[in-house]
Amino acid sequence: MATVLIVDPDPSTRSLLELLLLRLGHRPIGPREWVEGEEPDVLLLEPASRPGLRLARGVRRRFKTLPILCVSIDGPSRETRELDPVAHVMKPFRRNQLEAALDLALPAAKTVRQTA
Repeated sequence: MATVLIVDPDPSTRSLLELLLLRLGHRPIGPREWVEGEEPDVLLLEPASRPGLRLARGVRRRFKTLPILCVSIDGPSRETRELDPVAHVMKPFRRNQLEAALDLALPAAKTVRQTA
């Protein structure tokens, strides 16, 4: 089980992502829980959101090895590539696509935890 920080501006999309993550056996959190001390294993980001992109840049500067998984309506851009995401899943996506991308991110998350 991984703790997944969801950064998506759309409340209905966040709810859907939370439900999917719970069904996949993970623990979704939002920025508020993170500020309150929850430690994410993976950042799930909608980079089409300017505030979300700014938050991800700050996360990348502070936590250089935290895996970032982009889940977006847009394809990869220069800005998202600069974040060095583990994967980029295009919306709309199938559950197995999100699951496969999380599987790529989780080994990176385990390495981060072990070296911390």
